Amino acid sequence: MTWFWLALGAALCLATADLLSKRYFSDLSLPEVVMARLAGVAPTGAILLLVIPWPPLDRDFFVTVALALPVDLACTFLYVRAIQISPLALTQPFLAVTPLFSALTGLAILGEMPTLPGLGGLLLLAAGAYGLNLHLVRAGWLEPWRAIRREKGSWIMLLVSVAYAYTSVMGRRAVLHSSPLFMGAVYPLLVGLGVALVLGLRGQLRWGWLRRPWPASAVALCVGGEIICHFLALASVQTAYMLAVKRLSPLFAVLWGAWLLGEGRLGQHLLASALMAAGAAVVLIYG
Repeated sequence: MTWFWLALGAALCLATADLLSKRYFSDLSLPEVVMARLAGVAPTGAILLLVIPWPPLDRDFFVTVALALPVDLACTFLYVRAIQISPLALTQPFLAVTPLFSALTGLAILGEMPTLPGLGGLLLLAAGAYGLNLHLVRAGWLEPWRAIRREKGSWIMLLVSVAYAYTSVMGRRAVLHSSPLFMGAVYPLLVGLGVALVLGLRGQLRWGWLRRPWPASAVALCVGGEIICHFLALASVQTAYMLAVKRLSPLFAVLWGAWLLGEGRLGQHLLASALMAAGAAVVLIYG
């Protein structure tokens, strides 16, 4: 069961990185917050590449990475923007929606029908998303859905979830043509270098976050820890099981948001997030 604790560690590290980014860097520009989050990627990737064996790499690996990388670069900016402008409780739970879009993609392109448990998982996802704004139902039963549209961070994170349905498949394909640890070392490093290159070409590289060394170091450690835990768990168990546990990260984010950022409606948001995490787990494992 080592993989379980590694996946749970990845979830905790991700939620904590989000909390620290929001608490200590939300007043900075988007490029600065992105750079603060990626500061832990370069040393983590470099160290891993020095200590792990390199697998043989074929053409499929390079093509897959090339197709996934631009989407992940865009997701990096969108993800950070979402947590920067909206409460964690109204953004992080939508990460659990990725399996829904994966199922819809499989239905539309491959004609793959979800299993009965998979349909139940999709219903749990929908119920959880609705429950995030359940207090608005007095104004009409459609109001909780309309609230998602009005909360900019929520629908930005929904866009990220759509993109992750694509990049998760591409990432799995790249792992099959390399190895989990190699992919965990080289891919985040490529994302970090890509972001720095984009910002440099646009003249938007900013270093104000370095004036906050302790929060920056904590974010870097959390991001690095999330990467290591994610791919070590992936090397030990099927992807679906690992991701099902990692989808608990919104629960941690909701707790951190309530306890440390003063975000309200803890019980409602926690229950809604739990429903979405459960739905994601069911879809991943049985869908």
